[in-house]
Amino acid sequence: MTQLQEYIWSSHLRVALIILGWFVVTSSLNAAELFPGHPTAYEKNWSKNFIQDIKSDVSNYVENDNLILFGDTFLAAGVLANTGFDRAFAQHWQTDIRGNASDNFFAIPKAIGGLSYYYAPIYLSTMAFGHLREHTLMGNVMYHFGYRSLRTFMIGGLQQVILTNLLGSGRPCRNDDSKWQPFQYETAVSGHAFYGAIPFLTAAMMTDNTGAQFSLYFLSTLPGISRLNSNSHYLSQVLLGWTIAFLSARSVYQTDMDRQPAFQVSAYPKNDGAMLAARLKF
Repeated sequence: MTQLQEYIWSSHLRVALIILGWFVVTSSLNAAELFPGHPTAYEKNWSKNFIQDIKSDVSNYVENDNLILFGDTFLAAGVLANTGFDRAFAQHWQTDIRGNASDNFFAIPKAIGGLSYYYAPIYLSTMAFGHLREHTLMGNVMYHFGYRSLRTFMIGGLQQVILTNLLGSGRPCRNDDSKWQPFQYETAVSGHAFYGAIPFLTAAMMTDNTGAQFSLYFLSTLPGISRLNSNSHYLSQVLLGWTIAFLSARSVYQTDMDRQPAFQVSAYPKNDGAMLAARLKF
């Protein structure tokens, strides 16, 4: 890699981190009503409850709805990978879609997905900062964002690592076969699609703002699509990576929602005054 390429990559990475942070903060600020009265006794003892939360996350992951969606996605990915569709789609993208404009557009999403394992210390650092400022709205948002993202990273990351080796399909840029050949290659599940989607999916599930949710869900797909554009992954591999991230994030969300009281009243600012909101879970 030349010095110019290294500079461009580092610049894209810096911009990616800034944009990622901005979306997380702005889209999650109206989530304050979900976390009243902080720090709660549970939050003060999060380390003691971490294992229990992971168990609940896994339990939610294997519920019927999630298993059906995972099974449907797995089946669809299998059809794409083991027929000529994966290769035909890759060739179509490179011939009819990819160009300088798409390379520039997907540069930042690609950098976000490329952080991969570095997200673990990023989430831990976010939790630490949020814990120090847990008496503030921003601190609460950062803490919960980091904690949810870390758990999503853990329960989904294990699947990504296992399946990417177990299924064994290769890369289109190396003219590898897209067919599932156990342990032949190590690229059957896109890491960019998985790791790059987590922060956006977590943020989307922390806000009640419909516009922000749709925007964040859309942004969560871009790191994976960037790998289609760079010809680094087949469509089936991107589909599996994003789906694992989505199901993991949804399982973590369900765990945290199950922990909320059946009835709660909270207040949050609105325009020039304040609004009272009541929640009843049944």
